[in-house]
Formats: sequence, structure tokens, C-alpha cells
Amino acid sequence: MIRTLFEATTQLTDPPLRRIIYLSILGSLVIMGFLAFGIWFLLSQIPLESIPYLIHVREWMGIWFNWLSSSFFAGLVGVLTLLLFPGVVSLTLGFFFDEIISSVEAKYYPGLPPRRHQSFGEVTASTLRFANITLLVNIVALPIYILLIFFPPMNLILFYVVNGYLTGREYFELVGLSRRQPVEVAMLRKCNRGRVQVAGMLIVFLMTIPLVNLLAPVIATVFMVHLYNSPKLNG
Repeated sequence: MIRTLFEATTQLTDPPLRRIIYLSILGSLVIMGFLAFGIWFLLSQIPLESIPYLIHVREWMGIWFNWLSSSFFAGLVGVLTLLLFPGVVSLTLGFFFDEIISSVEAKYYPGLPPRRHQSFGEVTASTLRFANITLLVNIVALPIYILLIFFPPMNLILFYVVNGYLTGREYFELVGLSRRQPVEVAMLRKCNRGRVQVAGMLIVFLMTIPLVNLLAPVIATVFMVHLYNSPKLNG
């Protein structure tokens, strides 16, 4: 599976994917910007008085408090943005998802029968539903992530397992629905839940690496097309 992921990254140089890469980078930057702004806005609405003992700490530290609190606030916004980014970046897929699959299948799987076209609205609706579920799950799990900071690397393991399951399921079903009925795709995913889980965790790992995460939606789609059409999965 690692080799399949590596092959997916090398295909980014294919001419049909170059324009899509630029769209992916632009879309990912826009999503990340909106996400960071949203997190900043929500956190800035929390009054200091509502945080126990923080007023006393500010009085004790004096001017140092403003500098340290600003640095901590910026760091918190950055960390939360990276954590929540994998769940929302797939919203950009509607612009190029069908084009990626067509490009990969035309070059590597020319013998496949024609597939069902997936419209922008269909892909966007699916990714929007996934983004809402992922954001909700991660917000609920956030206190657990914070608690497990004292038990490294359990917090990272939990994060990658939870988001790997959600991400693997989304990409697998998006690719699968172009060739099978929903019930068939669900059965195939359940029969290969281990592979789909690992694939999802690898995708989420890419999405948490700065700069690489800007290309992650394209890499993830190419990767999942190869995984979905692999003999091991359909054997």
C-alpha cells in the first residue's frame, strides 16, 4: 500500500493533472484560510473571566501575560487548523474529482467499462456531509486529544485512527459509487475494512504535513483509484 501511495505521488507530474494541482493548491489555501479565521473568531469570543484563575495569572505576570497569551493563542489556532483541516479540505474535490478519476483510469485502466459521471453537486454534497460529520466527531473528541497529551503518542494514535476511518470511507465510497451501487460499495468496503482504514490513515497523515497537505486531495484521489481497482481488493 505504501508503494501504491508513492506511485500516486509520482503521477502528479502527468500533464492532465497539472492544472488540477494548481486548483487543489488554491482551493486548499482558501479552505485553510477560512478554517483558521473561523477558529480564531470562535476562540476570541471566549471571555477571559470565564477561564478559572486566568485573571489572577494576568495580574501576576503583568505585561508578559499579553505576549505569552498572544503566542499561545496563535499556536492554538495553528494546531486546531491542522487538526481540523483533513476533515474539510475534501470540499475542494467537487471541482476536479471526476477529472482525476478519468485521467487515472484512461492511463492505467483503459480496459474498464464506462463509469457513471459524478456531477459537481453530487460530489460536493457528499464531501459536505463528510466534513460536517468529521468536524463534529473531532470537536467532541477534542477534550480527549488534549487529555492524552500527557500520554504520548496516544493522542496522535487516536486522531489518526478516528480520522483515518472517516477519510478512508469517504474517498473509497466516492470512487466506488462511480462504478457500483451504494449497497455494493458498502459491502466491498466492509470486506476490506482493514485496507480502507490503513489507506485513510495514510491520507490523513499527508493532510497533516504542511505544504504537502495542499496537494493531499489530489494524491488521495489518485491513491484511492488505484486501491479500488487493485486485484487484492476485488479478488
